[in-house]
Amino acid sequence: MMLSAVLLFSWASAAAAAELRPPFDFKVDPRIELLGVIDHLAGRSPRDPGLEEYAQRVERRFGALREHPAVMLYRDMVSNRPREDICAIVLFYYSAPPALELKDRSFDVPHLEGKSENEDMQRFLWELRDFSALSDFMGFYRDNGEFYRRLEDSARSTLGGVDPIGAIEGYLGVGLKSRTHYVLPLLLADEQSYVVPYPDPVVLAGSGTSAFEVETMAREFILARPGAAPAPFSNMVWYEPLYVFIDPSFYYFERLNIADPAAFYGPAVERCRAYNPTCTKSYLVSAIVKHLNKKAAPGLKRYEEDDSSDKLFARYARALSDRLDEYDLHRDLYPTLWDFYPRLFSVFHELAFPGAPPVKLSVPADLPIRSAADFFKSSVRDRLLGARPLR
Repeated sequence: MMLSAVLLFSWASAAAAAELRPPFDFKVDPRIELLGVIDHLAGRSPRDPGLEEYAQRVERRFGALREHPAVMLYRDMVSNRPREDICAIVLFYYSAPPALELKDRSFDVPHLEGKSENEDMQRFLWELRDFSALSDFMGFYRDNGEFYRRLEDSARSTLGGVDPIGAIEGYLGVGLKSRTHYVLPLLLADEQSYVVPYPDPVVLAGSGTSAFEVETMAREFILARPGAAPAPFSNMVWYEPLYVFIDPSFYYFERLNIADPAAFYGPAVERCRAYNPTCTKSYLVSAIVKHLNKKAAPGLKRYEEDDSSDKLFARYARALSDRLDEYDLHRDLYPTLWDFYPRLFSVFHELAFPGAPPVKLSVPADLPIRSAADFFKSSVRDRLLGARPLR
């Protein structure tokens, strides 16, 4: 009995501590920095003039390991099959070096195509562990801790006190149940973003998933000027955290309302969806970002104009943004963006079929969505889909 009480208290304490963790941070991530060292030794690392001294420290510490198998494998992977983006994304699923252990074996590690690529990645991870231990990479990482902290503090200061995750949750009216890490990749030129686990309702159906880690490699915040005005908000501040809500909400709204996507979206958008299934989500995210930037940094004119060369993208993003003006004016009627989805999604049909009768769209009024995690509860899934199978 006493042991059970202790275990329950320990679990509750851990859960409470997790809730107290900040919703976002800026960090120099040891996993990505280790990959940056490998990238540097492979001769691919960019040489930002402001980081030249740091690059020299890296060269002095690790230069003798330029022929290590981890470097050779990486060079082969990115030259024959450009996969540096996948290397970064895969590492988000693993713990810090040198262990680099898969953090949750129930997660499907994404984007590895076929047995050969899986084997290559496992070989690379094996050699990366060896490189990290042999070189005492974490010793180097600790030695540079103060340098990293200065960069992290400088990056955060450019937000001017704005909490981007709080701003997103306030705009959506929905909690994300996420922690967003804006990763500063000092040596790696790549800029990847990913959510772990990815909020795919089919993969995570009924899993009870309650928290997401959002990883965004935010290179442009490196060497940012403290107190810069106006705050240099960019799309990367908002985009990936938004998908914690956008992905599952799109899935369920379409399953509830759009039996025939071609008849709803029209031929132009369907061609886009055939090439890129996420294009409609991209239109909406772009529209939301415009509104978030207006609120976070009024007068930041360059984000008020859509400079996209994709005319279809620009047309739909602009129309969705105009419809969001209605949402902004009537938050008393629409507590959450999910509640506003019937009005918002009608934009797609209106643009595709001008003058056609409106399509009836709805969300269950008696099933409020207050958190992105709600979409992954079995009870919510069953209410939204009934007996229909996930697909």
